[in-house]
Amino acid sequence: MPQLTHASLLILAGTLLAAPAHAQDCSSPTGRHVRVAGSAVVRLPPDRVSFSVGVETLQANVSQAFRMNAQKVEAVLAALKAKGVQPKELQTSDLEVGSRNPDGTSAHGYRVANRVTVSREDAAGVGDLIEAAIAAGANDAGRLNFFVSDPGAAQARGLELAFASARAKATTLATLARQTLGDALCVSESAVRDYSTSNYARSAMTAGASVESGTEAITFAVDVVFALK
Repeated sequence: MPQLTHASLLILAGTLLAAPAHAQDCSSPTGRHVRVAGSAVVRLPPDRVSFSVGVETLQANVSQAFRMNAQKVEAVLAALKAKGVQPKELQTSDLEVGSRNPDGTSAHGYRVANRVTVSREDAAGVGDLIEAAIAAGANDAGRLNFFVSDPGAAQARGLELAFASARAKATTLATLARQTLGDALCVSESAVRDYSTSNYARSAMTAGASVESGTEAITFAVDVVFALK
């Protein structure tokens, strides 16, 4: 791999930005500048949680399947409310009626499945809620999701760290080009593909399972144009 010469480094640093970032004036008094991207990850403890529980009933008669499934769902809802879940935190998220099983095979009768999603601020005691739902008749549970309700709370710190990352990169490039890093001429926040990464479990859960909320990683990114002296 050929090495970069001093002259080529100067050309590289001076041409990393061919056009102004957005509509800002990114011109440098020396005519030389360098554009870099910086990113940072801030981890926060989740303050919200959601999960779902489902009830499935198989009967020869569709009306009977509906009725029995509804009774089971009511029992599950009552158990969750007895544990402190509020009506506003409950939502029917899925209802299926058919003569086939989820794997496509023919069912011996009619299959009715109902799923309820619980979403609440109290992330503690999730395991107890799931256990109560299963004890009341739920035969499917999962889609556990811990998340931060307001990722913007970490914005100031995240952008500060992202800018520091950009400056460190720019300093390295300026040193390689035997230049001195000047002031920031333009700063803009970059779009992040995965703004947040939360703990998400799709697999079915069993009663008594250990549940850990962990932390949520929130990524911030910036584009900065620095002058070169």
